[in-house]
Amino acid sequence: MEQLIKEFSSWNKENQKLYHELEEHDSPLYDRFQVVYEVLSYLEKMITSGELKPNDDLDRIFMVGLEYLSDQFYTLRLYLETNFHNNLHELLKYDTVINAVLFIEDLRYEIKEQGIKTDEKAFDDLSDELEKIITDESAIPDNFKLYVDDVIHKAIGDQKFTFNGIIDIFHSIAETLGIFTNEENEVVLGKDI
Repeated sequence: MEQLIKEFSSWNKENQKLYHELEEHDSPLYDRFQVVYEVLSYLEKMITSGELKPNDDLDRIFMVGLEYLSDQFYTLRLYLETNFHNNLHELLKYDTVINAVLFIEDLRYEIKEQGIKTDEKAFDDLSDELEKIITDESAIPDNFKLYVDDVIHKAIGDQKFTFNGIIDIFHSIAETLGIFTNEENEVVLGKDI
């Protein structure tokens, strides 16, 4: 666990500025990473302080979370450097498309893990289409999210399966640990009874 904490600390030093800039700009990419980052930060603090004792479950959580953040940020940084020449504001114009690319990667991994047959060509074509929007810095269609959802549903067909991606798993872990995870403040309209 000590090595994993050192790796997370190193990753954090390298990526913290970008992570917080995504937060400041209210990017959907921040929402994508937040729960995993919060769980790892919490575990790092609790284990380092001695309030939690390392065990196999915590090792696994830490390893999976760190691998997820590392892979996803690697892809994000690749887009930032290659397509947007380190101009974060230009990248943010396409954060919904990048978020869709990352989601599709997660979904395809889970589909493969569950052995579900899908229309691979439809997924490949969608991925190519999204990459082209980013590469060409094309206009994002108004119905972008609906279009992506529609292609995904057609690629999967009528098959039923449960998609529990890393983000879902880490939301459950955060709830179990009792840590803050992007909760909305409750607003009471009218008289509170």
